[in-house]
Amino acid sequence: MMYRLKKRFAPQLSSTFSLKLCIIISLLTCFLLVTLSSVTQAQNPVIAPSPNLEETEEVVPSKKVYPSDPNLEETEEVPPTPSLSPTNNQENSQLKEAAKDPEIQELMKRFNVGVQEAIKLRDKKNELDTLGLFSLSSGQLGNLQYQAIKLDGRIVMPVAANLEDDKNILRVRVKTIENTLDEIVKRNINPDDIKIFPSILNQETVLVISPKNQSGIADIQVRQKWLLMTITAADSRLYGIPIPVLATISSHIVHEALEVSWKARQPHSILQQGVISFGILILMIIASWLLLASQKYVLPGKKHKKSMFWNRRLLLIGHAIIWFPGMGFILRGFPDSYEIGFWLLENTFTISIAIISFLLISRILDLIVKFGEAQERLKIVPVRVFVQLFYILVASLFILIIIANSINQPLTNILATVGAGSAILMLIFKDSIMGFTAGLQLAANRMVALGDWIEMPKYGADGFINEVNLFTVKVLNWDNTITSIPTYALISDSFKNWRVMFESGVRKIQRAVYIDMTSIKFCDQEMLEKFSTMKYIGEDIKQHLSNNNLEPTDEKFLTNIGVFRAYVMAYLHAHPKVSPGPYFLVRQLHPTAHGLPIEIYVYSNDTAWAHYEEIQSGIFDHILCVIPQFDLRVFQSPSSYDLGTLRMRDKLIENSSDLSMDNY
Repeated sequence: MMYRLKKRFAPQLSSTFSLKLCIIISLLTCFLLVTLSSVTQAQNPVIAPSPNLEETEEVVPSKKVYPSDPNLEETEEVPPTPSLSPTNNQENSQLKEAAKDPEIQELMKRFNVGVQEAIKLRDKKNELDTLGLFSLSSGQLGNLQYQAIKLDGRIVMPVAANLEDDKNILRVRVKTIENTLDEIVKRNINPDDIKIFPSILNQETVLVISPKNQSGIADIQVRQKWLLMTITAADSRLYGIPIPVLATISSHIVHEALEVSWKARQPHSILQQGVISFGILILMIIASWLLLASQKYVLPGKKHKKSMFWNRRLLLIGHAIIWFPGMGFILRGFPDSYEIGFWLLENTFTISIAIISFLLISRILDLIVKFGEAQERLKIVPVRVFVQLFYILVASLFILIIIANSINQPLTNILATVGAGSAILMLIFKDSIMGFTAGLQLAANRMVALGDWIEMPKYGADGFINEVNLFTVKVLNWDNTITSIPTYALISDSFKNWRVMFESGVRKIQRAVYIDMTSIKFCDQEMLEKFSTMKYIGEDIKQHLSNNNLEPTDEKFLTNIGVFRAYVMAYLHAHPKVSPGPYFLVRQLHPTAHGLPIEIYVYSNDTAWAHYEEIQSGIFDHILCVIPQFDLRVFQSPSSYDLGTLRMRDKLIENSSDLSMDNY
């Protein structure tokens, strides 16, 4: 059945559909993981109702928790709680219902306050939670700087300091508080055995930790009171509430954090989380297997694989969307790895979206490169250089976005940090910067383009350019090898570019024939009559024969080498494959030990290599064959044939001499 479905539907699936299907499978898996985690948290609430309070327990009227700080004008005392017997029966019933709330009972018990004060504290805490003030990590707010206190990677609450204060003071304060909380957690002290309450020390509001029942705590060091933290005026301005109220709420938040950490370290919690983690791991393996199995049916055909929207690496993103959040859920369940798991959960989707966007943009950039290299009028522009520069900028931007999102810092701060380290970046990306500037100069001066034939002996390059990128220029040599030349080397070193030769439509022929100088002589009457019957120069020779009064020493008296040059010139003018310009020469060069060079310096009107070589070879075939007609000899070094001929001649001479002596 699966084979029939594949045979029927697989050819119709496009690359876009396969991408959508992979992403949908990954998102559904993540949704199941989120649901499982939510159900687990719902079954294990952070704060359980206090077992010591019963619904019929009489609520004790509130008393002032501690005196207010007289030095702070904005500090307000917690208002006294009225009696539970108001004149309004409706308010009385509402207070009774509120007193049954486990959170209200916890606040009443912990701070020894009445129902109304507990309700106000709860409402104020919920208001601050809604504003997100307790989830701030670090940063700046107005003229305040703040940094969060963390326990097991979880944010407890941020504390603040004035902006002009030294940041190290705030860091030391946060570290001291975290060390105190970590010490309590490491000693495995049940939060129900301690109480956290505000107090006054040296006219400052502080949070104090003390045991409820000293006889119930075995550790003698915990039987003493611990000073946890000081609630400062900067903290009060950060939250926008008076110091006394903030102190009360802070003690409640710290107690909640200790309770969460203590419960997470209990054996039954670790065992339960291990079972849940094993289930999540099985789900991830199944989801990855389904994603791999679906590739047989959703992978595009050969014609769709060339689509700009298809990128096989996108399938890897599907596995990342499955495994990163899954590992985040697993690690978040254990106290020592909570922060790593939370980071994975918080940043996986952002990173995945950034990578998917980057891959799609890279495909679009590849399409631009292919389009630019296919256009003849754009071949002189190094499109790949500009695209690669934009590619680097986009990649850097996405990396900075991921880093900023990972460390919860604004992108502007990251850019400022990168700007401060610009000198180091310039050193790291030296080749890229030099390549980019070289690419701009190559484009502005139109020095090279795709398809240009260049020669650069220093790098062993002799062939056509098939790629110009930000770092190198790749040359396909005539032997089908590829030479990579640094882009900036084309600016700093010299090279030969044959592009103008192809654009002009003519190609130079420059070659010489060496004439044996002993064969050069004046032309006699017999030679001139023979030359007058030759093609190309016959008429000129006949006209010359009419002047019979020329002496052999006259400069106008013809020589066989001069007639030969005139013949070659006339022959080349009549040749259909020889261009009449820009230069047309048949000249003598300086005599050498190898004879007198007669050089031909003309241009072929066909630049194709094979045709050019055929034209050049045909011209010299004709010239070499016609040279003996002018009583000239081509000079060449003696060959083995010549040496053999000389030996044979010497032997014949020797034999003839012997014969003559015998006859004598």
